[in-house]
Amino acid sequence: MMKKVFWLSKSKIMSGQQCEKRLWLETHRRELAEVSGTTQMTFDYGHMFGDVARSVIGEGALIEHVDNIGLAISETTKLLRAERLLFEPAFTHQNVLSRADGLQRVWGGWNMIEAKASTSVKDYYLDDCAVQAWVLTGAGVKVRKVTLAFVNNRFLYRGKSNYQGLLNYEDITAQVFERVPMVEQWVARLRKVLGGKEPAINVGTQCGTPYACPFTAYCQSKEPAPAEHPVGILPRSGEIVERMAALGIDDLRDVPPAALKNALHHRIRQAHISGRSYLDPEAGQALSKLGWPRYYLDFETIAFPVPIWKGTRPYQQVPFQWSCHHETKSGNLFHTAFLDTSGHAPMKDFASSLIKAVGKRGPVFVYNQAFEAARIKELAQMLPAMREPLLAIVDRLVDLLPITREHYYHPDMRGSFSIKAVLPTVAPDLDYENLEHVQDGGMAQQAWLEAVSDATPEERKTELSQGLLDYCERDTLAMVRLADFLQGGNW
Repeated sequence: MMKKVFWLSKSKIMSGQQCEKRLWLETHRRELAEVSGTTQMTFDYGHMFGDVARSVIGEGALIEHVDNIGLAISETTKLLRAERLLFEPAFTHQNVLSRADGLQRVWGGWNMIEAKASTSVKDYYLDDCAVQAWVLTGAGVKVRKVTLAFVNNRFLYRGKSNYQGLLNYEDITAQVFERVPMVEQWVARLRKVLGGKEPAINVGTQCGTPYACPFTAYCQSKEPAPAEHPVGILPRSGEIVERMAALGIDDLRDVPPAALKNALHHRIRQAHISGRSYLDPEAGQALSKLGWPRYYLDFETIAFPVPIWKGTRPYQQVPFQWSCHHETKSGNLFHTAFLDTSGHAPMKDFASSLIKAVGKRGPVFVYNQAFEAARIKELAQMLPAMREPLLAIVDRLVDLLPITREHYYHPDMRGSFSIKAVLPTVAPDLDYENLEHVQDGGMAQQAWLEAVSDATPEERKTELSQGLLDYCERDTLAMVRLADFLQGGNW
């Protein structure tokens, strides 16, 4: 009986390089994959980037036939003789399929171009390109040069679909051809993996590096339940986890106090030992010194690898929504909001409405000040007429995150100080899971993208808009409740 030879592709080889179990599952148990909305959004952005990248690289022939590889190979062979630039040409070598992003005729051969929607050259891109170069060389293509095209994060979009300058180019020929001789070994090893049983590989850092694995939930379900209070819940605890694992300690409560190097880790450990929360009265004292009225502010943003609005840059976090709770000294609470789902540039209306909403005096509370401050400063740079009042808001920002981190902890937070981890311990009635359409920032971005799409029915757009409004309002109400709690209040 002939031994089965498994076909591979560049993508499958890269999956196998990340984790052999991932490749095995992709081949034999694809139904177990769970592709998150965030991952799907990344795929969609990649397609968007690819379309624009081709227009920037130059005019060439696009080989399509995604679902008919035989036809794609046949068309590639035909056009290779006549064209100077091919996009998505298809080649095979030793039953490995490769479709380079671009193939450009140069003196004595071809320049293989790989386009990545990243702002830097990453090491694993070299493996990616090595597989491509190995296949092309094996198929008889003289690859003289390998170029990586990636996003120029200094590019400023001037409008009118003019994306010249969006790409940076780097010659990676030498690094790639250093790795090409290893590809045949990778192929042999991965085919052996595919011909065997499901690899016994535990969940680890490889599950999210360099890409999120769609089989993580399946793999986690097969592993023993972790300790009730794992050492890994300590923030930035990688080194401590390794040291304790070497000593056979996996429960935070068993970690010797001398092994912990900062006050936060000690507080968290003690809370898990006692089962009681910790609240330092100094938090309330610090907050009580702040003036009135008080504002609680949160933004939602969207970022594209290819900017779509004039005056923006690749991956710039452009705010399309804000929520603001306004609290008076007498205890009255008011809510205002802004949301733009038109698909047009939201920056000007966002900024002008924000300036009006937060007035001219009183602290403006946020959770993770660096984010909101950066967005406001970017708006101030983009909108000179509003620069002064926008920067005045930055000067009034008060960050509840460090106040919370330094003065409060509850064991149910499991080492996290995200607002979604903190809120159930101070205001369980405001559970994000009770929200119908949007429950986190990733879902907010996905909801916005769907809401602005021309293909989305009006009824669905209305649902999504309300979901966005409800979610962002929950964030700012959460800060109101948290500030009150830290001051010893009883909502």
